[in-house]
Amino acid sequence: MRKRTEKRKGSLLRTYITIVAVVCSVILLSFLLTYLIINKWYLKEAEQSAQARFIQAQENAAEAENDISNLYSTVTSGEAVLAYLKSGELAERTERLKDLSQLTGSIMKINPDVEAIMLYDAADRLVATRGTLFFPRQEGIETNGMYGFSGKIMDKETGYSYFQVEMPVYNRGDTGSYNKLGSVVLLFASSGLQDIVDTLSLNEETYSAVLDRNGEALAAAGNWKEEYAQLLDGSDGQNIQNKYLLYSAPLNKSGWRIVNLVPKSSFMNYVNQIQMINLLTYALVAAALIAICVLMYHKVVQPIRRQMEFVSGYTRDTNQRLAVAENNEFGEMAEKINEMLDGLETMNRQIVEGERKYLELDYAKKQTEMIAYKGQINPHFMYNTLECIRGMALYHEEKEIAKLTGSLSKLFRYNVKGDELVTVKEVIKNLREYALIIDYRFMGKFKVQIQAEETLLQQVLPKMLVQPLVENAVLHGLEPKMEKGQVDVRFSDDGEEGIRITVEDDGCGMKKEELAALRAQMEAYNEEQAYGKSGHGIGVSNVYRRIRLFYGEYAQFKIESEENRGTCITMRLPKRMGD
Repeated sequence: MRKRTEKRKGSLLRTYITIVAVVCSVILLSFLLTYLIINKWYLKEAEQSAQARFIQAQENAAEAENDISNLYSTVTSGEAVLAYLKSGELAERTERLKDLSQLTGSIMKINPDVEAIMLYDAADRLVATRGTLFFPRQEGIETNGMYGFSGKIMDKETGYSYFQVEMPVYNRGDTGSYNKLGSVVLLFASSGLQDIVDTLSLNEETYSAVLDRNGEALAAAGNWKEEYAQLLDGSDGQNIQNKYLLYSAPLNKSGWRIVNLVPKSSFMNYVNQIQMINLLTYALVAAALIAICVLMYHKVVQPIRRQMEFVSGYTRDTNQRLAVAENNEFGEMAEKINEMLDGLETMNRQIVEGERKYLELDYAKKQTEMIAYKGQINPHFMYNTLECIRGMALYHEEKEIAKLTGSLSKLFRYNVKGDELVTVKEVIKNLREYALIIDYRFMGKFKVQIQAEETLLQQVLPKMLVQPLVENAVLHGLEPKMEKGQVDVRFSDDGEEGIRITVEDDGCGMKKEELAALRAQMEAYNEEQAYGKSGHGIGVSNVYRRIRLFYGEYAQFKIESEENRGTCITMRLPKRMGD
């Protein structure tokens, strides 16, 4: 036995060492896979994000171009500009200066980046200027007949950059040809372009700019490096290309281009930090796992082994108990095992006594069943007696008594037979027997009319759902009134899943207070005190309780009553039990 225990101990230790080695290998492999996956995934995501930002910036720059080009018709077709340029005399131009000022003011409101507006006549002479700044018209502005964009204009005092947009102004002559009256030059600040390139620079290592035709930056963000020039003019080497992501797109209307240079190393700095944290985390997890395994061996495996040895030797000496060596859950388990063993001894002593009591209970149960069988004899005795009375009435030719006795016998037999579920056809048959008894009892004063759809005759219902409602209608609705009365019972199809049962009388009805009390009594169907009261509530509440027990919340029960007009009870039941 000692040798087998030592063998199990050594095997368990080797298992623990194997588990630790496997777990450490899994952790190392997971770290390597995570490192590779994160590097590849993050670089891809970063490239896609940078490309998406660049596309958005390109669209914003193109939109800024469109905003400038859209000013062409406003500037060149304005009556104030045309009239001013057509005026040859200084006095005439002075008179039109007010209109020109209003037009230029509206243009500056439309585009806040417009800093100044200058008008040149056909001889390229400056004839008017409006705005807070003035720069001479730049040489070499190429227009497409509608507008042309200049290069970068630097204000040496403030360090701000600007650019000009020239828009020729034409006048249509009498022959239909167009003559050039002059041109309008708009001076724009580069602040709008600066806002666009700022969205591309997530850090100082990223460089973004809008370059004019000469390659000068109209707006730029980030730190410029000399090697960027090689990338932009295409003379760089493959090594530089591998280090950067270059995005460049032309702006068609202005002839400029927008560029974005992103060092790949800027992406990896954040990833390297994450990977270092992952490495430390994995190392700590591995060290903690090894420590936990060693601790579990001393604190868990060894106590379990001692308890296994105790269990193995318990069958030889049932009086021994497990020593409590730990002050923890294992010590508590040892105490519980000892308590269990003490309880087992007590239970063994009680087994014989328990078997004796079981035999006595079994005997008592059989006596109870015999009493129940006797209780079933009495209803059959009553039924046989009614049949005997019916036979005697027929013998003495008392057909009415025989017919009434026969109906009472059938009604009694229906109510006491063991089946709890009956068909609608059986319910109708029983109700007709009850209607015959009512007709005899009240000498034709009260009638019970029954209607049912043919498709529902084989539908199964719980027994004694409808008859108590009919009895309740006769007893509380029809009997108190002096004139004749009638109870209508209808079974109708309520769709594929339901059957509707209506019991309606033209009796004395109920007062509003009585109706409210009855409805409250039905809602309290689960309380015992709701069924010991007299009046309408006994039959109605019992039926309500039974359909709740059979159908649960799928059943609907509605009662309506009006004093001196009658009462109507409607039940909507599922065609299938439990639906």
